[in-house]
Amino acid sequence: MCAKLRIAQIDCTLANFDENLDRHCTATENAIRDGADAIAFPELSLTGYNVQDAAQDMAMHLHDEKLKPLCELSRRICIICGGIELSDDYGVYNSAFMFEDGRAQSVHRKIYLPTYGMFEELRYFSAGQHIQAVNSRRLGRIGIAICEDFWHVSVPWILAHQGAKLLFVLMSSPLRMSPGTGNPAIVTQWKTIASTYSFLFSSYVACVNRVGNEDSFTYWGNSSITGPDGTTITEAPLFKEEMIDACIEFSAVKRARLESSHFLDEDLRLIAAELKESIRKSRSSTVTQPIIP
Repeated sequence: MCAKLRIAQIDCTLANFDENLDRHCTATENAIRDGADAIAFPELSLTGYNVQDAAQDMAMHLHDEKLKPLCELSRRICIICGGIELSDDYGVYNSAFMFEDGRAQSVHRKIYLPTYGMFEELRYFSAGQHIQAVNSRRLGRIGIAICEDFWHVSVPWILAHQGAKLLFVLMSSPLRMSPGTGNPAIVTQWKTIASTYSFLFSSYVACVNRVGNEDSFTYWGNSSITGPDGTTITEAPLFKEEMIDACIEFSAVKRARLESSHFLDEDLRLIAAELKESIRKSRSSTVTQPIIP
């Protein structure tokens, strides 16, 4: 199976859903024209990232009429993008949406909400509680994570062991100034993460980052698609809107896993037992010990 995937490294307008939706529709129509099977957009691509208190006002249920244009376009292509989701019990989530065959799905709610340095997501969003790979008619079994989630190896590890052979990470990663020359440290770190996970899990990894500026945030782009052998197939430039395409050949996953079975050799029962024991010990250690005079 081979699928043509387009990565849309775009800028977003903060708190302007209509303008961002128009940008999504135009990019998707162009991708359909060019024969793409799927198109993926960055984290919170429908709203902009630094929405702060506007998150509650912009949150929408997955079946909101405003999302209908993407549902209609998805009859000819799979669309993955980021938005603010309002759940049935009125939780507000930083979510990944997937539109395919005229249907809308919430396929991931960001689990690890950074609240350090320049970040304060936990003030405005609820944390997701599930890790679940999903099926796409055009892409097969895929896993989707959102930015900080990929800094926790458990998320892509579980998605891969649930059968995902293509891992997406939707990002709004801002530049963090650091001393030295060459690429900023955050760029190098993300390249290392993508290469390491793709090799260790013998899976494709698609990093979809945005560009542009919001308040004091500058987003650096450099989106990429990495093959199951850990090598970069294609990447977008720094600080510039760009569309990049790659053919996802799942026979490459087969070859990688036949050449090295390190991923398939994972002992899931052993890991589950050790994690259970670690949790038990952690809970036991929280019990207050008597103070000896």
